[in-house]
Amino acid sequence: MSSLFVNIFNGIVIGTIYALSALGISLILGAMNVMNFAHGEFYIFGAYFSYFFSRSLGFSPLIAILLSLGLIFWIGFLVEKTLIHSTYGNLMDSLIITFILSIVLQNIALIIFGPYPKKPPSWIIGSINVLDLFYYSSQRLITFIVAVLLLILFFIVMNKTWFGKIVRAISADREVASLMGINCDKVNSFSFGFGVALAGVAGAIISPIFGVTPMGGVGIGLTSVVVVVLGGMGSFKGCVIGGLLLGIIENIGVAYISSGYRNIFGFIILILILLFRPSGLFGTTIK
Repeated sequence: MSSLFVNIFNGIVIGTIYALSALGISLILGAMNVMNFAHGEFYIFGAYFSYFFSRSLGFSPLIAILLSLGLIFWIGFLVEKTLIHSTYGNLMDSLIITFILSIVLQNIALIIFGPYPKKPPSWIIGSINVLDLFYYSSQRLITFIVAVLLLILFFIVMNKTWFGKIVRAISADREVASLMGINCDKVNSFSFGFGVALAGVAGAIISPIFGVTPMGGVGIGLTSVVVVVLGGMGSFKGCVIGGLLLGIIENIGVAYISSGYRNIFGFIILILILLFRPSGLFGTTIK
């Protein structure tokens, strides 16, 4: 029974990471109508930057994560200004540009960091007794706590700040928002930076557990898209529920069936959802 609890909790931990990354895709898609094919590469660079700041420069894990978050945000901001801005109104162009960007970023990671997995130092060692049910890795537990705090912070930003209100207004009707004096171009840049920063911080906080490789972004990018569709296009709440659901089912499937089918479980769930509820678990507008 304890092994079941461990697998469920592992699923919840990885599910919060899926949710963070998927929220970035949902934000960019809702605010800009752009599908970022390179989203997973920003995830791995968040992990690589955390590794560099902590291992090479000696910063504490928290400072390394904050520095990684800020750096990914500004890289995303510049990418939107230089590459994405010209693709507005043509979803295919944005897909092509970001697909090329993903390949370029993978090769940059390979050249700089090499092909072997890299791991930032663990924040904490040992294990903790969870409610006298099972012992659980302290590192995984603190990763979960940080991810939950970041999810809460995201919803506070989107629901209580001017930025969140403006993004919601643009998502509802860009033309009306523009007529009301909102600078949509500036919001787009910040939205893209914020969206990829969510992927970057997800990679940074999970990398002490799983490490990171140059090709690691492909899987998380596809998984994030699955979570967005599973939860419902444009639904932030759906991203969280979808991420947790996918994480739990994946980990239970790996534990009791086979690790070789990890990626298949998500697509099976996605197919079932699309068959019986094409709009996803939740609505079709940002909530």
